[in-house]
Amino acid sequence: MGAVLGTLIWLHEEEEEEELERRHREQQQLQRKLSAQKRVVGANRRSQAKERTRRRLYPANRVYRPRVTFLELSEEECLRRLRFSKQAVSELCSLLQQDLMPAGPGGHALPVAVKVTTALNFFASGSFQGAAGDISHISQSAVHKCIKQVTNALFARANDYICFPMDASSQDDRAAGFCALAGFPRVQGIIDCTHIAIKAPDNQPAAFNRRGYYSINVQLVTDHCHRIMQVCARFPGSCCDAFILHQSTIPPLFSSCQNVKGWLLGDRDYPLHTWLMTPHPSPSTPAELRYNKSHAATRRVIRRTIGLLKRRFRCLDRSGGPLQYSPQRVSRIVVVCCILHNFAVQRGLQLEEEVPEDLSSSDEEDLDDGEEGMDEENTSQQFIAQDVRSQFITQCFS
Repeated sequence: MGAVLGTLIWLHEEEEEEELERRHREQQQLQRKLSAQKRVVGANRRSQAKERTRRRLYPANRVYRPRVTFLELSEEECLRRLRFSKQAVSELCSLLQQDLMPAGPGGHALPVAVKVTTALNFFASGSFQGAAGDISHISQSAVHKCIKQVTNALFARANDYICFPMDASSQDDRAAGFCALAGFPRVQGIIDCTHIAIKAPDNQPAAFNRRGYYSINVQLVTDHCHRIMQVCARFPGSCCDAFILHQSTIPPLFSSCQNVKGWLLGDRDYPLHTWLMTPHPSPSTPAELRYNKSHAATRRVIRRTIGLLKRRFRCLDRSGGPLQYSPQRVSRIVVVCCILHNFAVQRGLQLEEEVPEDLSSSDEEDLDDGEEGMDEENTSQQFIAQDVRSQFITQCFS
């Protein structure tokens, strides 16, 4: 009995040793597997780190240059580089604060002042983004975002700054202001078009104008104070002025308003209407000659307005190169520049160098666009308009 008990004890101890050895082997195998996995993971991480190092275009610890806003500029530099006083730029920042505030909590988001400074510098300096980023010390991609955000924010406020008031008081003020210039009565505004150069768009040959470059043809209506009251910037450069007029909001405005006290003035590119006086095509009497002279002198207001607009915002002038955007984006930029122009006119901001009244912008010499397929039709409306013009000449210029 004792021998059997001893054998059982020995067998039990032997089984325990075997179990311990088995567990030890399993632990060793597990450790070897974990070590192998760690080596594989480490190798992958080292490979990925090398790949990131090869791809990295900037140091691991990015260095942000100090950003400059209009606040760091002197008053003279602000007027020269942004075309606005520091007070006016500050007002713009307050106006666009909600639209331009950073969306996230990032510590390196661009402040509103940097965005406005960068966009104004682009509008004022030319058509390329790289140079516009130098003033604020930001990258070209950041400049692109600033221009887009500021443009969209101002474009949404277009109706607040560009409007054509037709109430009696406004009509009387405009008529008196224009009459004081050259004695032409009852003028409610001057209409004309100007070309804004753009890069060659894809599959849009209509943007190629008669002057030999790609553009959009922009219609403007201005008052005697050079304030822009209407802008239409959605037609390609090959469209003539008269076509754009008939597609714009101007004809419905004058047709639907029952208390219109006058008319617009336009050059010979436009057809004659009862609400649009054009030069007499063949003046033969002293009254007709005086009419044409007064008409031309009054119409110089819009040539000066276009000159001021392109002098203040060089991105619109062909001398700075074509705008490197799609026609749709250029259309928004044009409207925004008109908004900013009115913003400056309201605050009496003058350019460093005044534009002479007889100065057109760089490529604004008149071409006879209106003579191309836009002959005055022999309709009853045309005859009525001719009678109105003849009676007006007899009454006011005889």
